[in-house]
Amino acid sequence: MFPFVNNLFRSDFPMFLFDDHFIPGPGIRVGVPRPPYTNRQYRDQAPKKPPSLKLMQSVRKPLKDYTENQGQYWAILGDEAYEKGDFFQAITHYTKAIEISEGTESSFFRSRGLSFKMTGNLDPAYRDAIHAIELDDKNIKAHLLCGQVLAERGKKADTTQEIETAIIRLTKARTLCAGQKKEYYEDELSKYIYRAKKLLWYKNQEIHNKNKRLAIENYKTYLNQRQDLTPEQKQKELEGFINSIGNPDQKQEYDIPSYLICKITLELMENPVVNDAGQTYERDMLIEALNKNGPSDPTTRQPISKRFYPNLNVKQATQDFLLNNPWAFEFSKGEEYQNIEF
Repeated sequence: MFPFVNNLFRSDFPMFLFDDHFIPGPGIRVGVPRPPYTNRQYRDQAPKKPPSLKLMQSVRKPLKDYTENQGQYWAILGDEAYEKGDFFQAITHYTKAIEISEGTESSFFRSRGLSFKMTGNLDPAYRDAIHAIELDDKNIKAHLLCGQVLAERGKKADTTQEIETAIIRLTKARTLCAGQKKEYYEDELSKYIYRAKKLLWYKNQEIHNKNKRLAIENYKTYLNQRQDLTPEQKQKELEGFINSIGNPDQKQEYDIPSYLICKITLELMENPVVNDAGQTYERDMLIEALNKNGPSDPTTRQPISKRFYPNLNVKQATQDFLLNNPWAFEFSKGEEYQNIEF
């Protein structure tokens, strides 16, 4: 009945108890990022910290291996300037690298584009990202940059087209990870995809409310032209119209099911794991609690081992909830979509 249930009975996968709830789900859906950690990583409990996509590394060899006549030399100087926060100097160095290499290195355009993004120059950042993709369609970081820039531009746009394209680019970057054996990037990329979907949800709400306000104003104008209605009747008609389309100024209630909330962070779990006491927590928070307080459950204080396993059921329920409620990802009360980071 439920495709994901079969995974629970694999010979290489340990059985475990779910935390007070069993939430059936339809299995992994197309387009929903899958869990970023593999079973092997969970068995190892504490995998090495994966490399960050924010790391520049336009060139892998050290500066001493190149001369000033090589583009790689200037790209490394650009990386160093970027890491110091001197983005304008980084742009200058990357531009020199691009000129010397005659515009043939995808990574140089991506690096310069990221530097443009950091200075707030989104249009040249987008052009560089596209150029990098044209040179190398498998450049994960170039697709990521393109998606990030489109999402930032989409915040100020009147339509959602750029945000929708951003989601496509970010998803493309994540898809490329498996083929290049860079699954360690998937967790970070999934966060950007969820953020873009959250931004899209907020922008759609903004557009819908704007259209509602326009419709209400038009209906007010229509009612004012009605000579056969008393002021009381006009007001009643207006209230009925607002109730039928929904009040755009009504405060929306946001509610996340308690079984998806980590008892430590009180936030939606991204990587839920269950310990041998049957309690589910956010993975990184459980590791931190065990390292700090020893082998006891963070809430019940029951003695436990340091072993834990992915709670696939809660993971699936979280993905299903986010699919229908993108606003819930990294949610904080009173947040504004302009502050979503890309």
